[in-house]
Amino acid sequence: MWPFTDSSTFVKAPSRPPVLADRLIRLLTLSVAVLTVGNSAAAQSAPGASETSSLCSRVSALEIVRQQIDAAKSFDDPARRVAVLVRGADLLWPYQQGEARAAFSEAFGAAEQDYKAKGDELKKAGRALLVETPDQRYVVIRAVARRDPAWAKKLTEELLKRERQEAEDAAAKNPQADERIAWKLLDAAASFLPSDPAAANTFAAASLRYPAGVRLTEFMYKLAGLDQKAADQFYRQALAAYGDRPLREFLYLAAYPFALSDSGDMPWTGTYVVPPSFAPDLSLKRLFAQTLLRRAAQSLQVPADEGDDYNGFPATGHILQVLTRVGPQVQRLMPDLSGATEQARNNLLSSLQPENQEVFLRPQTDRSSAGKRTFDEQVEAAGRETGVSRRDELLATAVLNAGPAEGLDKVLDAADRISDSALRSQLLDWLYFSRTQGAVKEGRLDEAAELAAKVQEADQRAYLYSEIAKASLGSPDSQSRTRALLDEIVTTADKGPDTVVTARALFSAAYLYLNIDPGRSVSIYGDAVKRINRIEAPDFSSQSLIRRLEGRNFARYASFKTPGFDPENALRELAKVDFDNALSLASGFADRSLRTQTALALAEFCLQRAGQQEKPSPTKRKVAQ
Repeated sequence: MWPFTDSSTFVKAPSRPPVLADRLIRLLTLSVAVLTVGNSAAAQSAPGASETSSLCSRVSALEIVRQQIDAAKSFDDPARRVAVLVRGADLLWPYQQGEARAAFSEAFGAAEQDYKAKGDELKKAGRALLVETPDQRYVVIRAVARRDPAWAKKLTEELLKRERQEAEDAAAKNPQADERIAWKLLDAAASFLPSDPAAANTFAAASLRYPAGVRLTEFMYKLAGLDQKAADQFYRQALAAYGDRPLREFLYLAAYPFALSDSGDMPWTGTYVVPPSFAPDLSLKRLFAQTLLRRAAQSLQVPADEGDDYNGFPATGHILQVLTRVGPQVQRLMPDLSGATEQARNNLLSSLQPENQEVFLRPQTDRSSAGKRTFDEQVEAAGRETGVSRRDELLATAVLNAGPAEGLDKVLDAADRISDSALRSQLLDWLYFSRTQGAVKEGRLDEAAELAAKVQEADQRAYLYSEIAKASLGSPDSQSRTRALLDEIVTTADKGPDTVVTARALFSAAYLYLNIDPGRSVSIYGDAVKRINRIEAPDFSSQSLIRRLEGRNFARYASFKTPGFDPENALRELAKVDFDNALSLASGFADRSLRTQTALALAEFCLQRAGQQEKPSPTKRKVAQ
């Protein structure tokens, strides 16, 4: 038992109906046998119209949930135990709150065990990939907050208190750990928008005690999309918290008041989604501009923190970059600050070395891009480098930073100049992958298919084909195009490695086949299960991967998103037309955690359907009145 549990809320779980339990066990045992018959048998039992299964009722679904909670207690991996306990507790809460609280409490204990053993740093996954592993303690807290916000707040306060004490007791500071805490708190805050604004505010306010990062502005824009008044007020709090912090934190606050869609030249760079209805508040612009001018004057008098000289640029240069971006709006909307802004710009520019001054003095049609070298300038600078490793590094950086508006041929030409063939191959795979996703998003499906074919990694190529197939459903020739793409997915997946990306592609193909060829669909579902069973500890929790691009004496990181089907939502789709077959496939997963999670997903489906069936129809309500 852990210290935040009120044991008086626990009640003894009711005894299980033995007949029902035996029936479920027999079904699950039979299901495993069914899967061994092979794909041909599965294809013969194609799903037809949705049928009501005797095993898809509220009573049986709750029994399935309890069985999965019991099974999770024997898991060796605490993170997997947490996932099942949290999911099961959430499903039980409306029906048996005592059992649910006990499961949540056990989940938090397992989460703390997991954090002590593993921490929360990026983990390697396969060749040149890094995956961000969530802090399981915050996973539990977010789940608890949906059911009992007061309990979740208490857990968070106790957790942060312990972490602050540990940080004070540590011999050396760990800024990266503090940054991750802020990210986790802001992720938790975002997860409660728009369902629980009070909980979101609690987590967001707690994040202000920790270093600012790219996710701070990301959260404020999300909040502004729902309640800009609240977001503007939170920005004031953030500016008060970070106005005197190091520039590598303070300058993240430049984007929000000026409705900028990217973070600019910061330690963590990224783009933001500015809500369409966003209306910048002039008073916030003024507050930031005044603070920026104050920091500019200070930077010329007091040596900057050495950590503010990041990305090969001095601290004063970073202030000048931001001042150049927001300067036009300041001069237009706040003429009283125009003179001070121009004076600060001249003073900062004079403090820079000639090579850095050149960046700001070159002619430009758009002053907002000052401080950033164009793609051509980056490639030209790389060409002047005599060291091979340094030249490769600059070329790789230029390719990674090239936006979608940069011509593909020009970017490919720069990549071809990289001497390290392994680095060049990795970079091209990332480039083709990202350009394919862009073409799919814009509806250029023929071009997307051509680009996808050039991705060397078979699992990633199969995934891209599945995305193209989904996007092609609305086109006039969707039937023939989709069939061809689905065949290509399966063929490519057969040649690819056993990875989560391959499994996502197969699940996508199986889902798309449901309406075209149901028998083939079940067969591909079975193939996906078999592929997953050959993966050691399959993990579908992350929908993006980070590729490490490794040169001779340097490394760069590039991410690519792989959202889509996982075993849970894939089998839920099948359950809509054939629940028994979906349950049969779920029981065939070799990984115990995956088996329990998919069983919980199907139990949730049944609970939702039972609730919908119990709702009186509009006609009956009218008669009753």
